[in-house]
Amino acid sequence: MNSSARQVVRVLPLVLMDVCISIIAFMAAYILYIQPENLSLDYFRTDTFFQPHKSILLITPFVRVFTYSLFGSYDADVYSESLSTRLFKLCKAVTLGTVIIIVMRDMYRGVFEYSEFNYSRGVTLVDWFFNIVLISASHMTVVYFRSLMFKRGVGKRNIAIQGAGSQSFIFLREMNLLKSSPYEIKGIICDQAGWDEFSANAETTHLGTADNILEIINSHKLDEIIVTDTSSLGMELMDFVMEGHKRDVVVKLSLDLKGMLTHGRQLHQLAGQPVIQINEIAIEGFARVLKRTEDIVLCSIALAITFPLWVIIMLLIKRESPGPVIFNQVRVGKHGRTFQMYKFRSMHLDADEKLEEIMDQNEAEGHLFKMKDDPRCTRIGKFIRRTNLDELPQFLNVIKGEMSLVGPRPALPREVSKYEEQHQRRLGTTPGITGLWQVNRGHNYNFDEVLNWDTYYIENWSLWLDIKIILKTIGVLVTGRYSY
Repeated sequence: MNSSARQVVRVLPLVLMDVCISIIAFMAAYILYIQPENLSLDYFRTDTFFQPHKSILLITPFVRVFTYSLFGSYDADVYSESLSTRLFKLCKAVTLGTVIIIVMRDMYRGVFEYSEFNYSRGVTLVDWFFNIVLISASHMTVVYFRSLMFKRGVGKRNIAIQGAGSQSFIFLREMNLLKSSPYEIKGIICDQAGWDEFSANAETTHLGTADNILEIINSHKLDEIIVTDTSSLGMELMDFVMEGHKRDVVVKLSLDLKGMLTHGRQLHQLAGQPVIQINEIAIEGFARVLKRTEDIVLCSIALAITFPLWVIIMLLIKRESPGPVIFNQVRVGKHGRTFQMYKFRSMHLDADEKLEEIMDQNEAEGHLFKMKDDPRCTRIGKFIRRTNLDELPQFLNVIKGEMSLVGPRPALPREVSKYEEQHQRRLGTTPGITGLWQVNRGHNYNFDEVLNWDTYYIENWSLWLDIKIILKTIGVLVTGRYSY
């Protein structure tokens, strides 16, 4: 079965399910809101109030499926997305579909028929709500059972990684972290010298060299190949893509161009030629005003909700050990300006003096210090650090304008003193309580990856991205699991 046939088999049942749900949601919304008397099939055939809704009922499934497709709900890689990402996309798709239906409904009423008829706004609102609930529940159920199948090795796509550089190592490591990945990594395609170096740091299989890559595709029945080093591919990239087409193999690029292709990623035309714009956009101007408004509104709500927790935590800290309940620490903010960052005290008072004694147990790479079981922590301190409740006082930093809800984590002065020129990019915006790195790779303390995620955030900021990160943060706090 070729890829087109597999795509139809995979997507068609999901599309039919969505069509049924859109019809059920609309009819349920109509019946619940209008509450017609003597409900029967004859009512739907003859009632003059329902007749204008018939045309809307006919277009609704097409609009819903279109918007779900637009937001990637039927894409093969949807199973690799986090739960919050999938739910967020579905909510946007349902909302956009509702807006399209409203526009088409009003055009139909005003231009074609029923010009004097007023459609019920309540039906539209209830229909929107039912679609969000039913579509989210059904898609999550499908994804859950598909994930169970992937865990058992059913339906997985065979994939191989070409190249033995740092990008291959990172890609392999991150793929292995996925618990229910739709891919089965067959191994690495590279020369012998590259394999000797690569195999010392990663456990995988050497499939062969790039000279035999076409034979490897056939013998291992590969569905996809991730190209990480075009210079060692053994042929021109476009020639290899054409060979992939002949063999029904998807070719994907995962190049490490010093981080350039991870930022901006905007494709434009210039003089009739496609060009990739490598953006250098700071959060300034209207974006800065919008972000500040977001911080004040959401932070005020969060302070009101969490205030009882503040009281409980302060009493527990005071009961266990002497000293202040709020710990002030000098951190480096936007453009290198320092400020006092607030946290609930989770360590004994002599924690800073004991830092040098445990520096050799640092679990982070680069200019960070991280230690999961830090002996300097108090008992209540270990709990509030594990649950991130020690970060609550930073809402005050946000209100003061020293921090934002979302952004790169503020660094210590001793860390910034070791920054190289490319690291200064982290200081280009207001630091945050949470960020892309925290919700995606909070378990991984590699500073280069932290820098990569933070730079991506700075150059691709949007209000929707902030909301998405905040929702993911809530998910991480509740489940304790990071997104992949």
